Amino acid sequence: MKDLKITTSQIAKICNVSQGTVDRALNNRPDIKAETKQKILEIARQYGYREYINTPNDKIEGQIGIIIFNLNNEYFSELITEMEYALRKAKLGATVMMTHYDKQYEIECIRNLYNMGVKGIVLCSVNNGTEFENYLKLFDIPIVAVGNRVKSLPYVGIDDFAAMSEMTEKVLNEKPQNIIYFSPALNYSDAYAQKKRYEGFLNVVGNKKHSVVTNIEDIKERYNEKTTIICSNDYYALKAYFKSSDVKVVGFDNIKAIDKYKIGIDSVGYSVSEIANAAVEIIMRNGKESVIVKHFIAEHTV
Repeated sequence: MKDLKITTSQIAKICNVSQGTVDRALNNRPDIKAETKQKILEIARQYGYREYINTPNDKIEGQIGIIIFNLNNEYFSELITEMEYALRKAKLGATVMMTHYDKQYEIECIRNLYNMGVKGIVLCSVNNGTEFENYLKLFDIPIVAVGNRVKSLPYVGIDDFAAMSEMTEKVLNEKPQNIIYFSPALNYSDAYAQKKRYEGFLNVVGNKKHSVVTNIEDIKERYNEKTTIICSNDYYALKAYFKSSDVKVVGFDNIKAIDKYKIGIDSVGYSVSEIANAAVEIIMRNGKESVIVKHFIAEHTV
């Protein structure tokens, strides 16, 4: 979108007004006629005006956009916190937008962040496919995928397939009589990370007796046999843990609340700080390579 960039002096020339008048319109200042202001704003929108501000060295020198699903999962709040800290050291700020799994709104978020003048975007996407990738190519700023892969973008995250495979192997070694895989996210068609976790589970469980549940209402309060519920993230694991008695529950993401409140949920862990720093580094140098962060199994006993 390089052809859409325009300066205030160019807007002034197109509208046949002074640069000061353009400044008043763009910053909603007084002493400007309504029709003149409207004309200037229309031209600014038409040409995708983006304001670049030179600030002192001790202040923020730009913004990075962060697009996530929501804050229901502690992982995202921790990711934002770690990323904001890494950006602050680089004299950059963070502008966060949440899509709530709305594909069309995600596209609008990307466009809005670009028009706000962000220097790059960290994207946890619900969109995928050729059409979406072609859309991303319109933007001349670095974009890095976190959590969910987008083929055309550099990616930072863990190997979800391998991690869930390892967790499932651990569960099978404990010889449960009943295995339940609980993942409401399987209802989302483009939840890449969740799909890879499920594939990792299936890769190990094979023909062994198991069931797949996508609704917490289908989790029983009690089971007669020795049961383990494997959950595709810790948010789901907490729901299962507090609903069902006398079962073993394992999760994914190793959120801090598990250890803080001494909850007996084993989980797949990894360094969120490492993911945040790698994503920021890729944005800063416009890198193209992906970074896979190591995972581990965290055991929590009550």
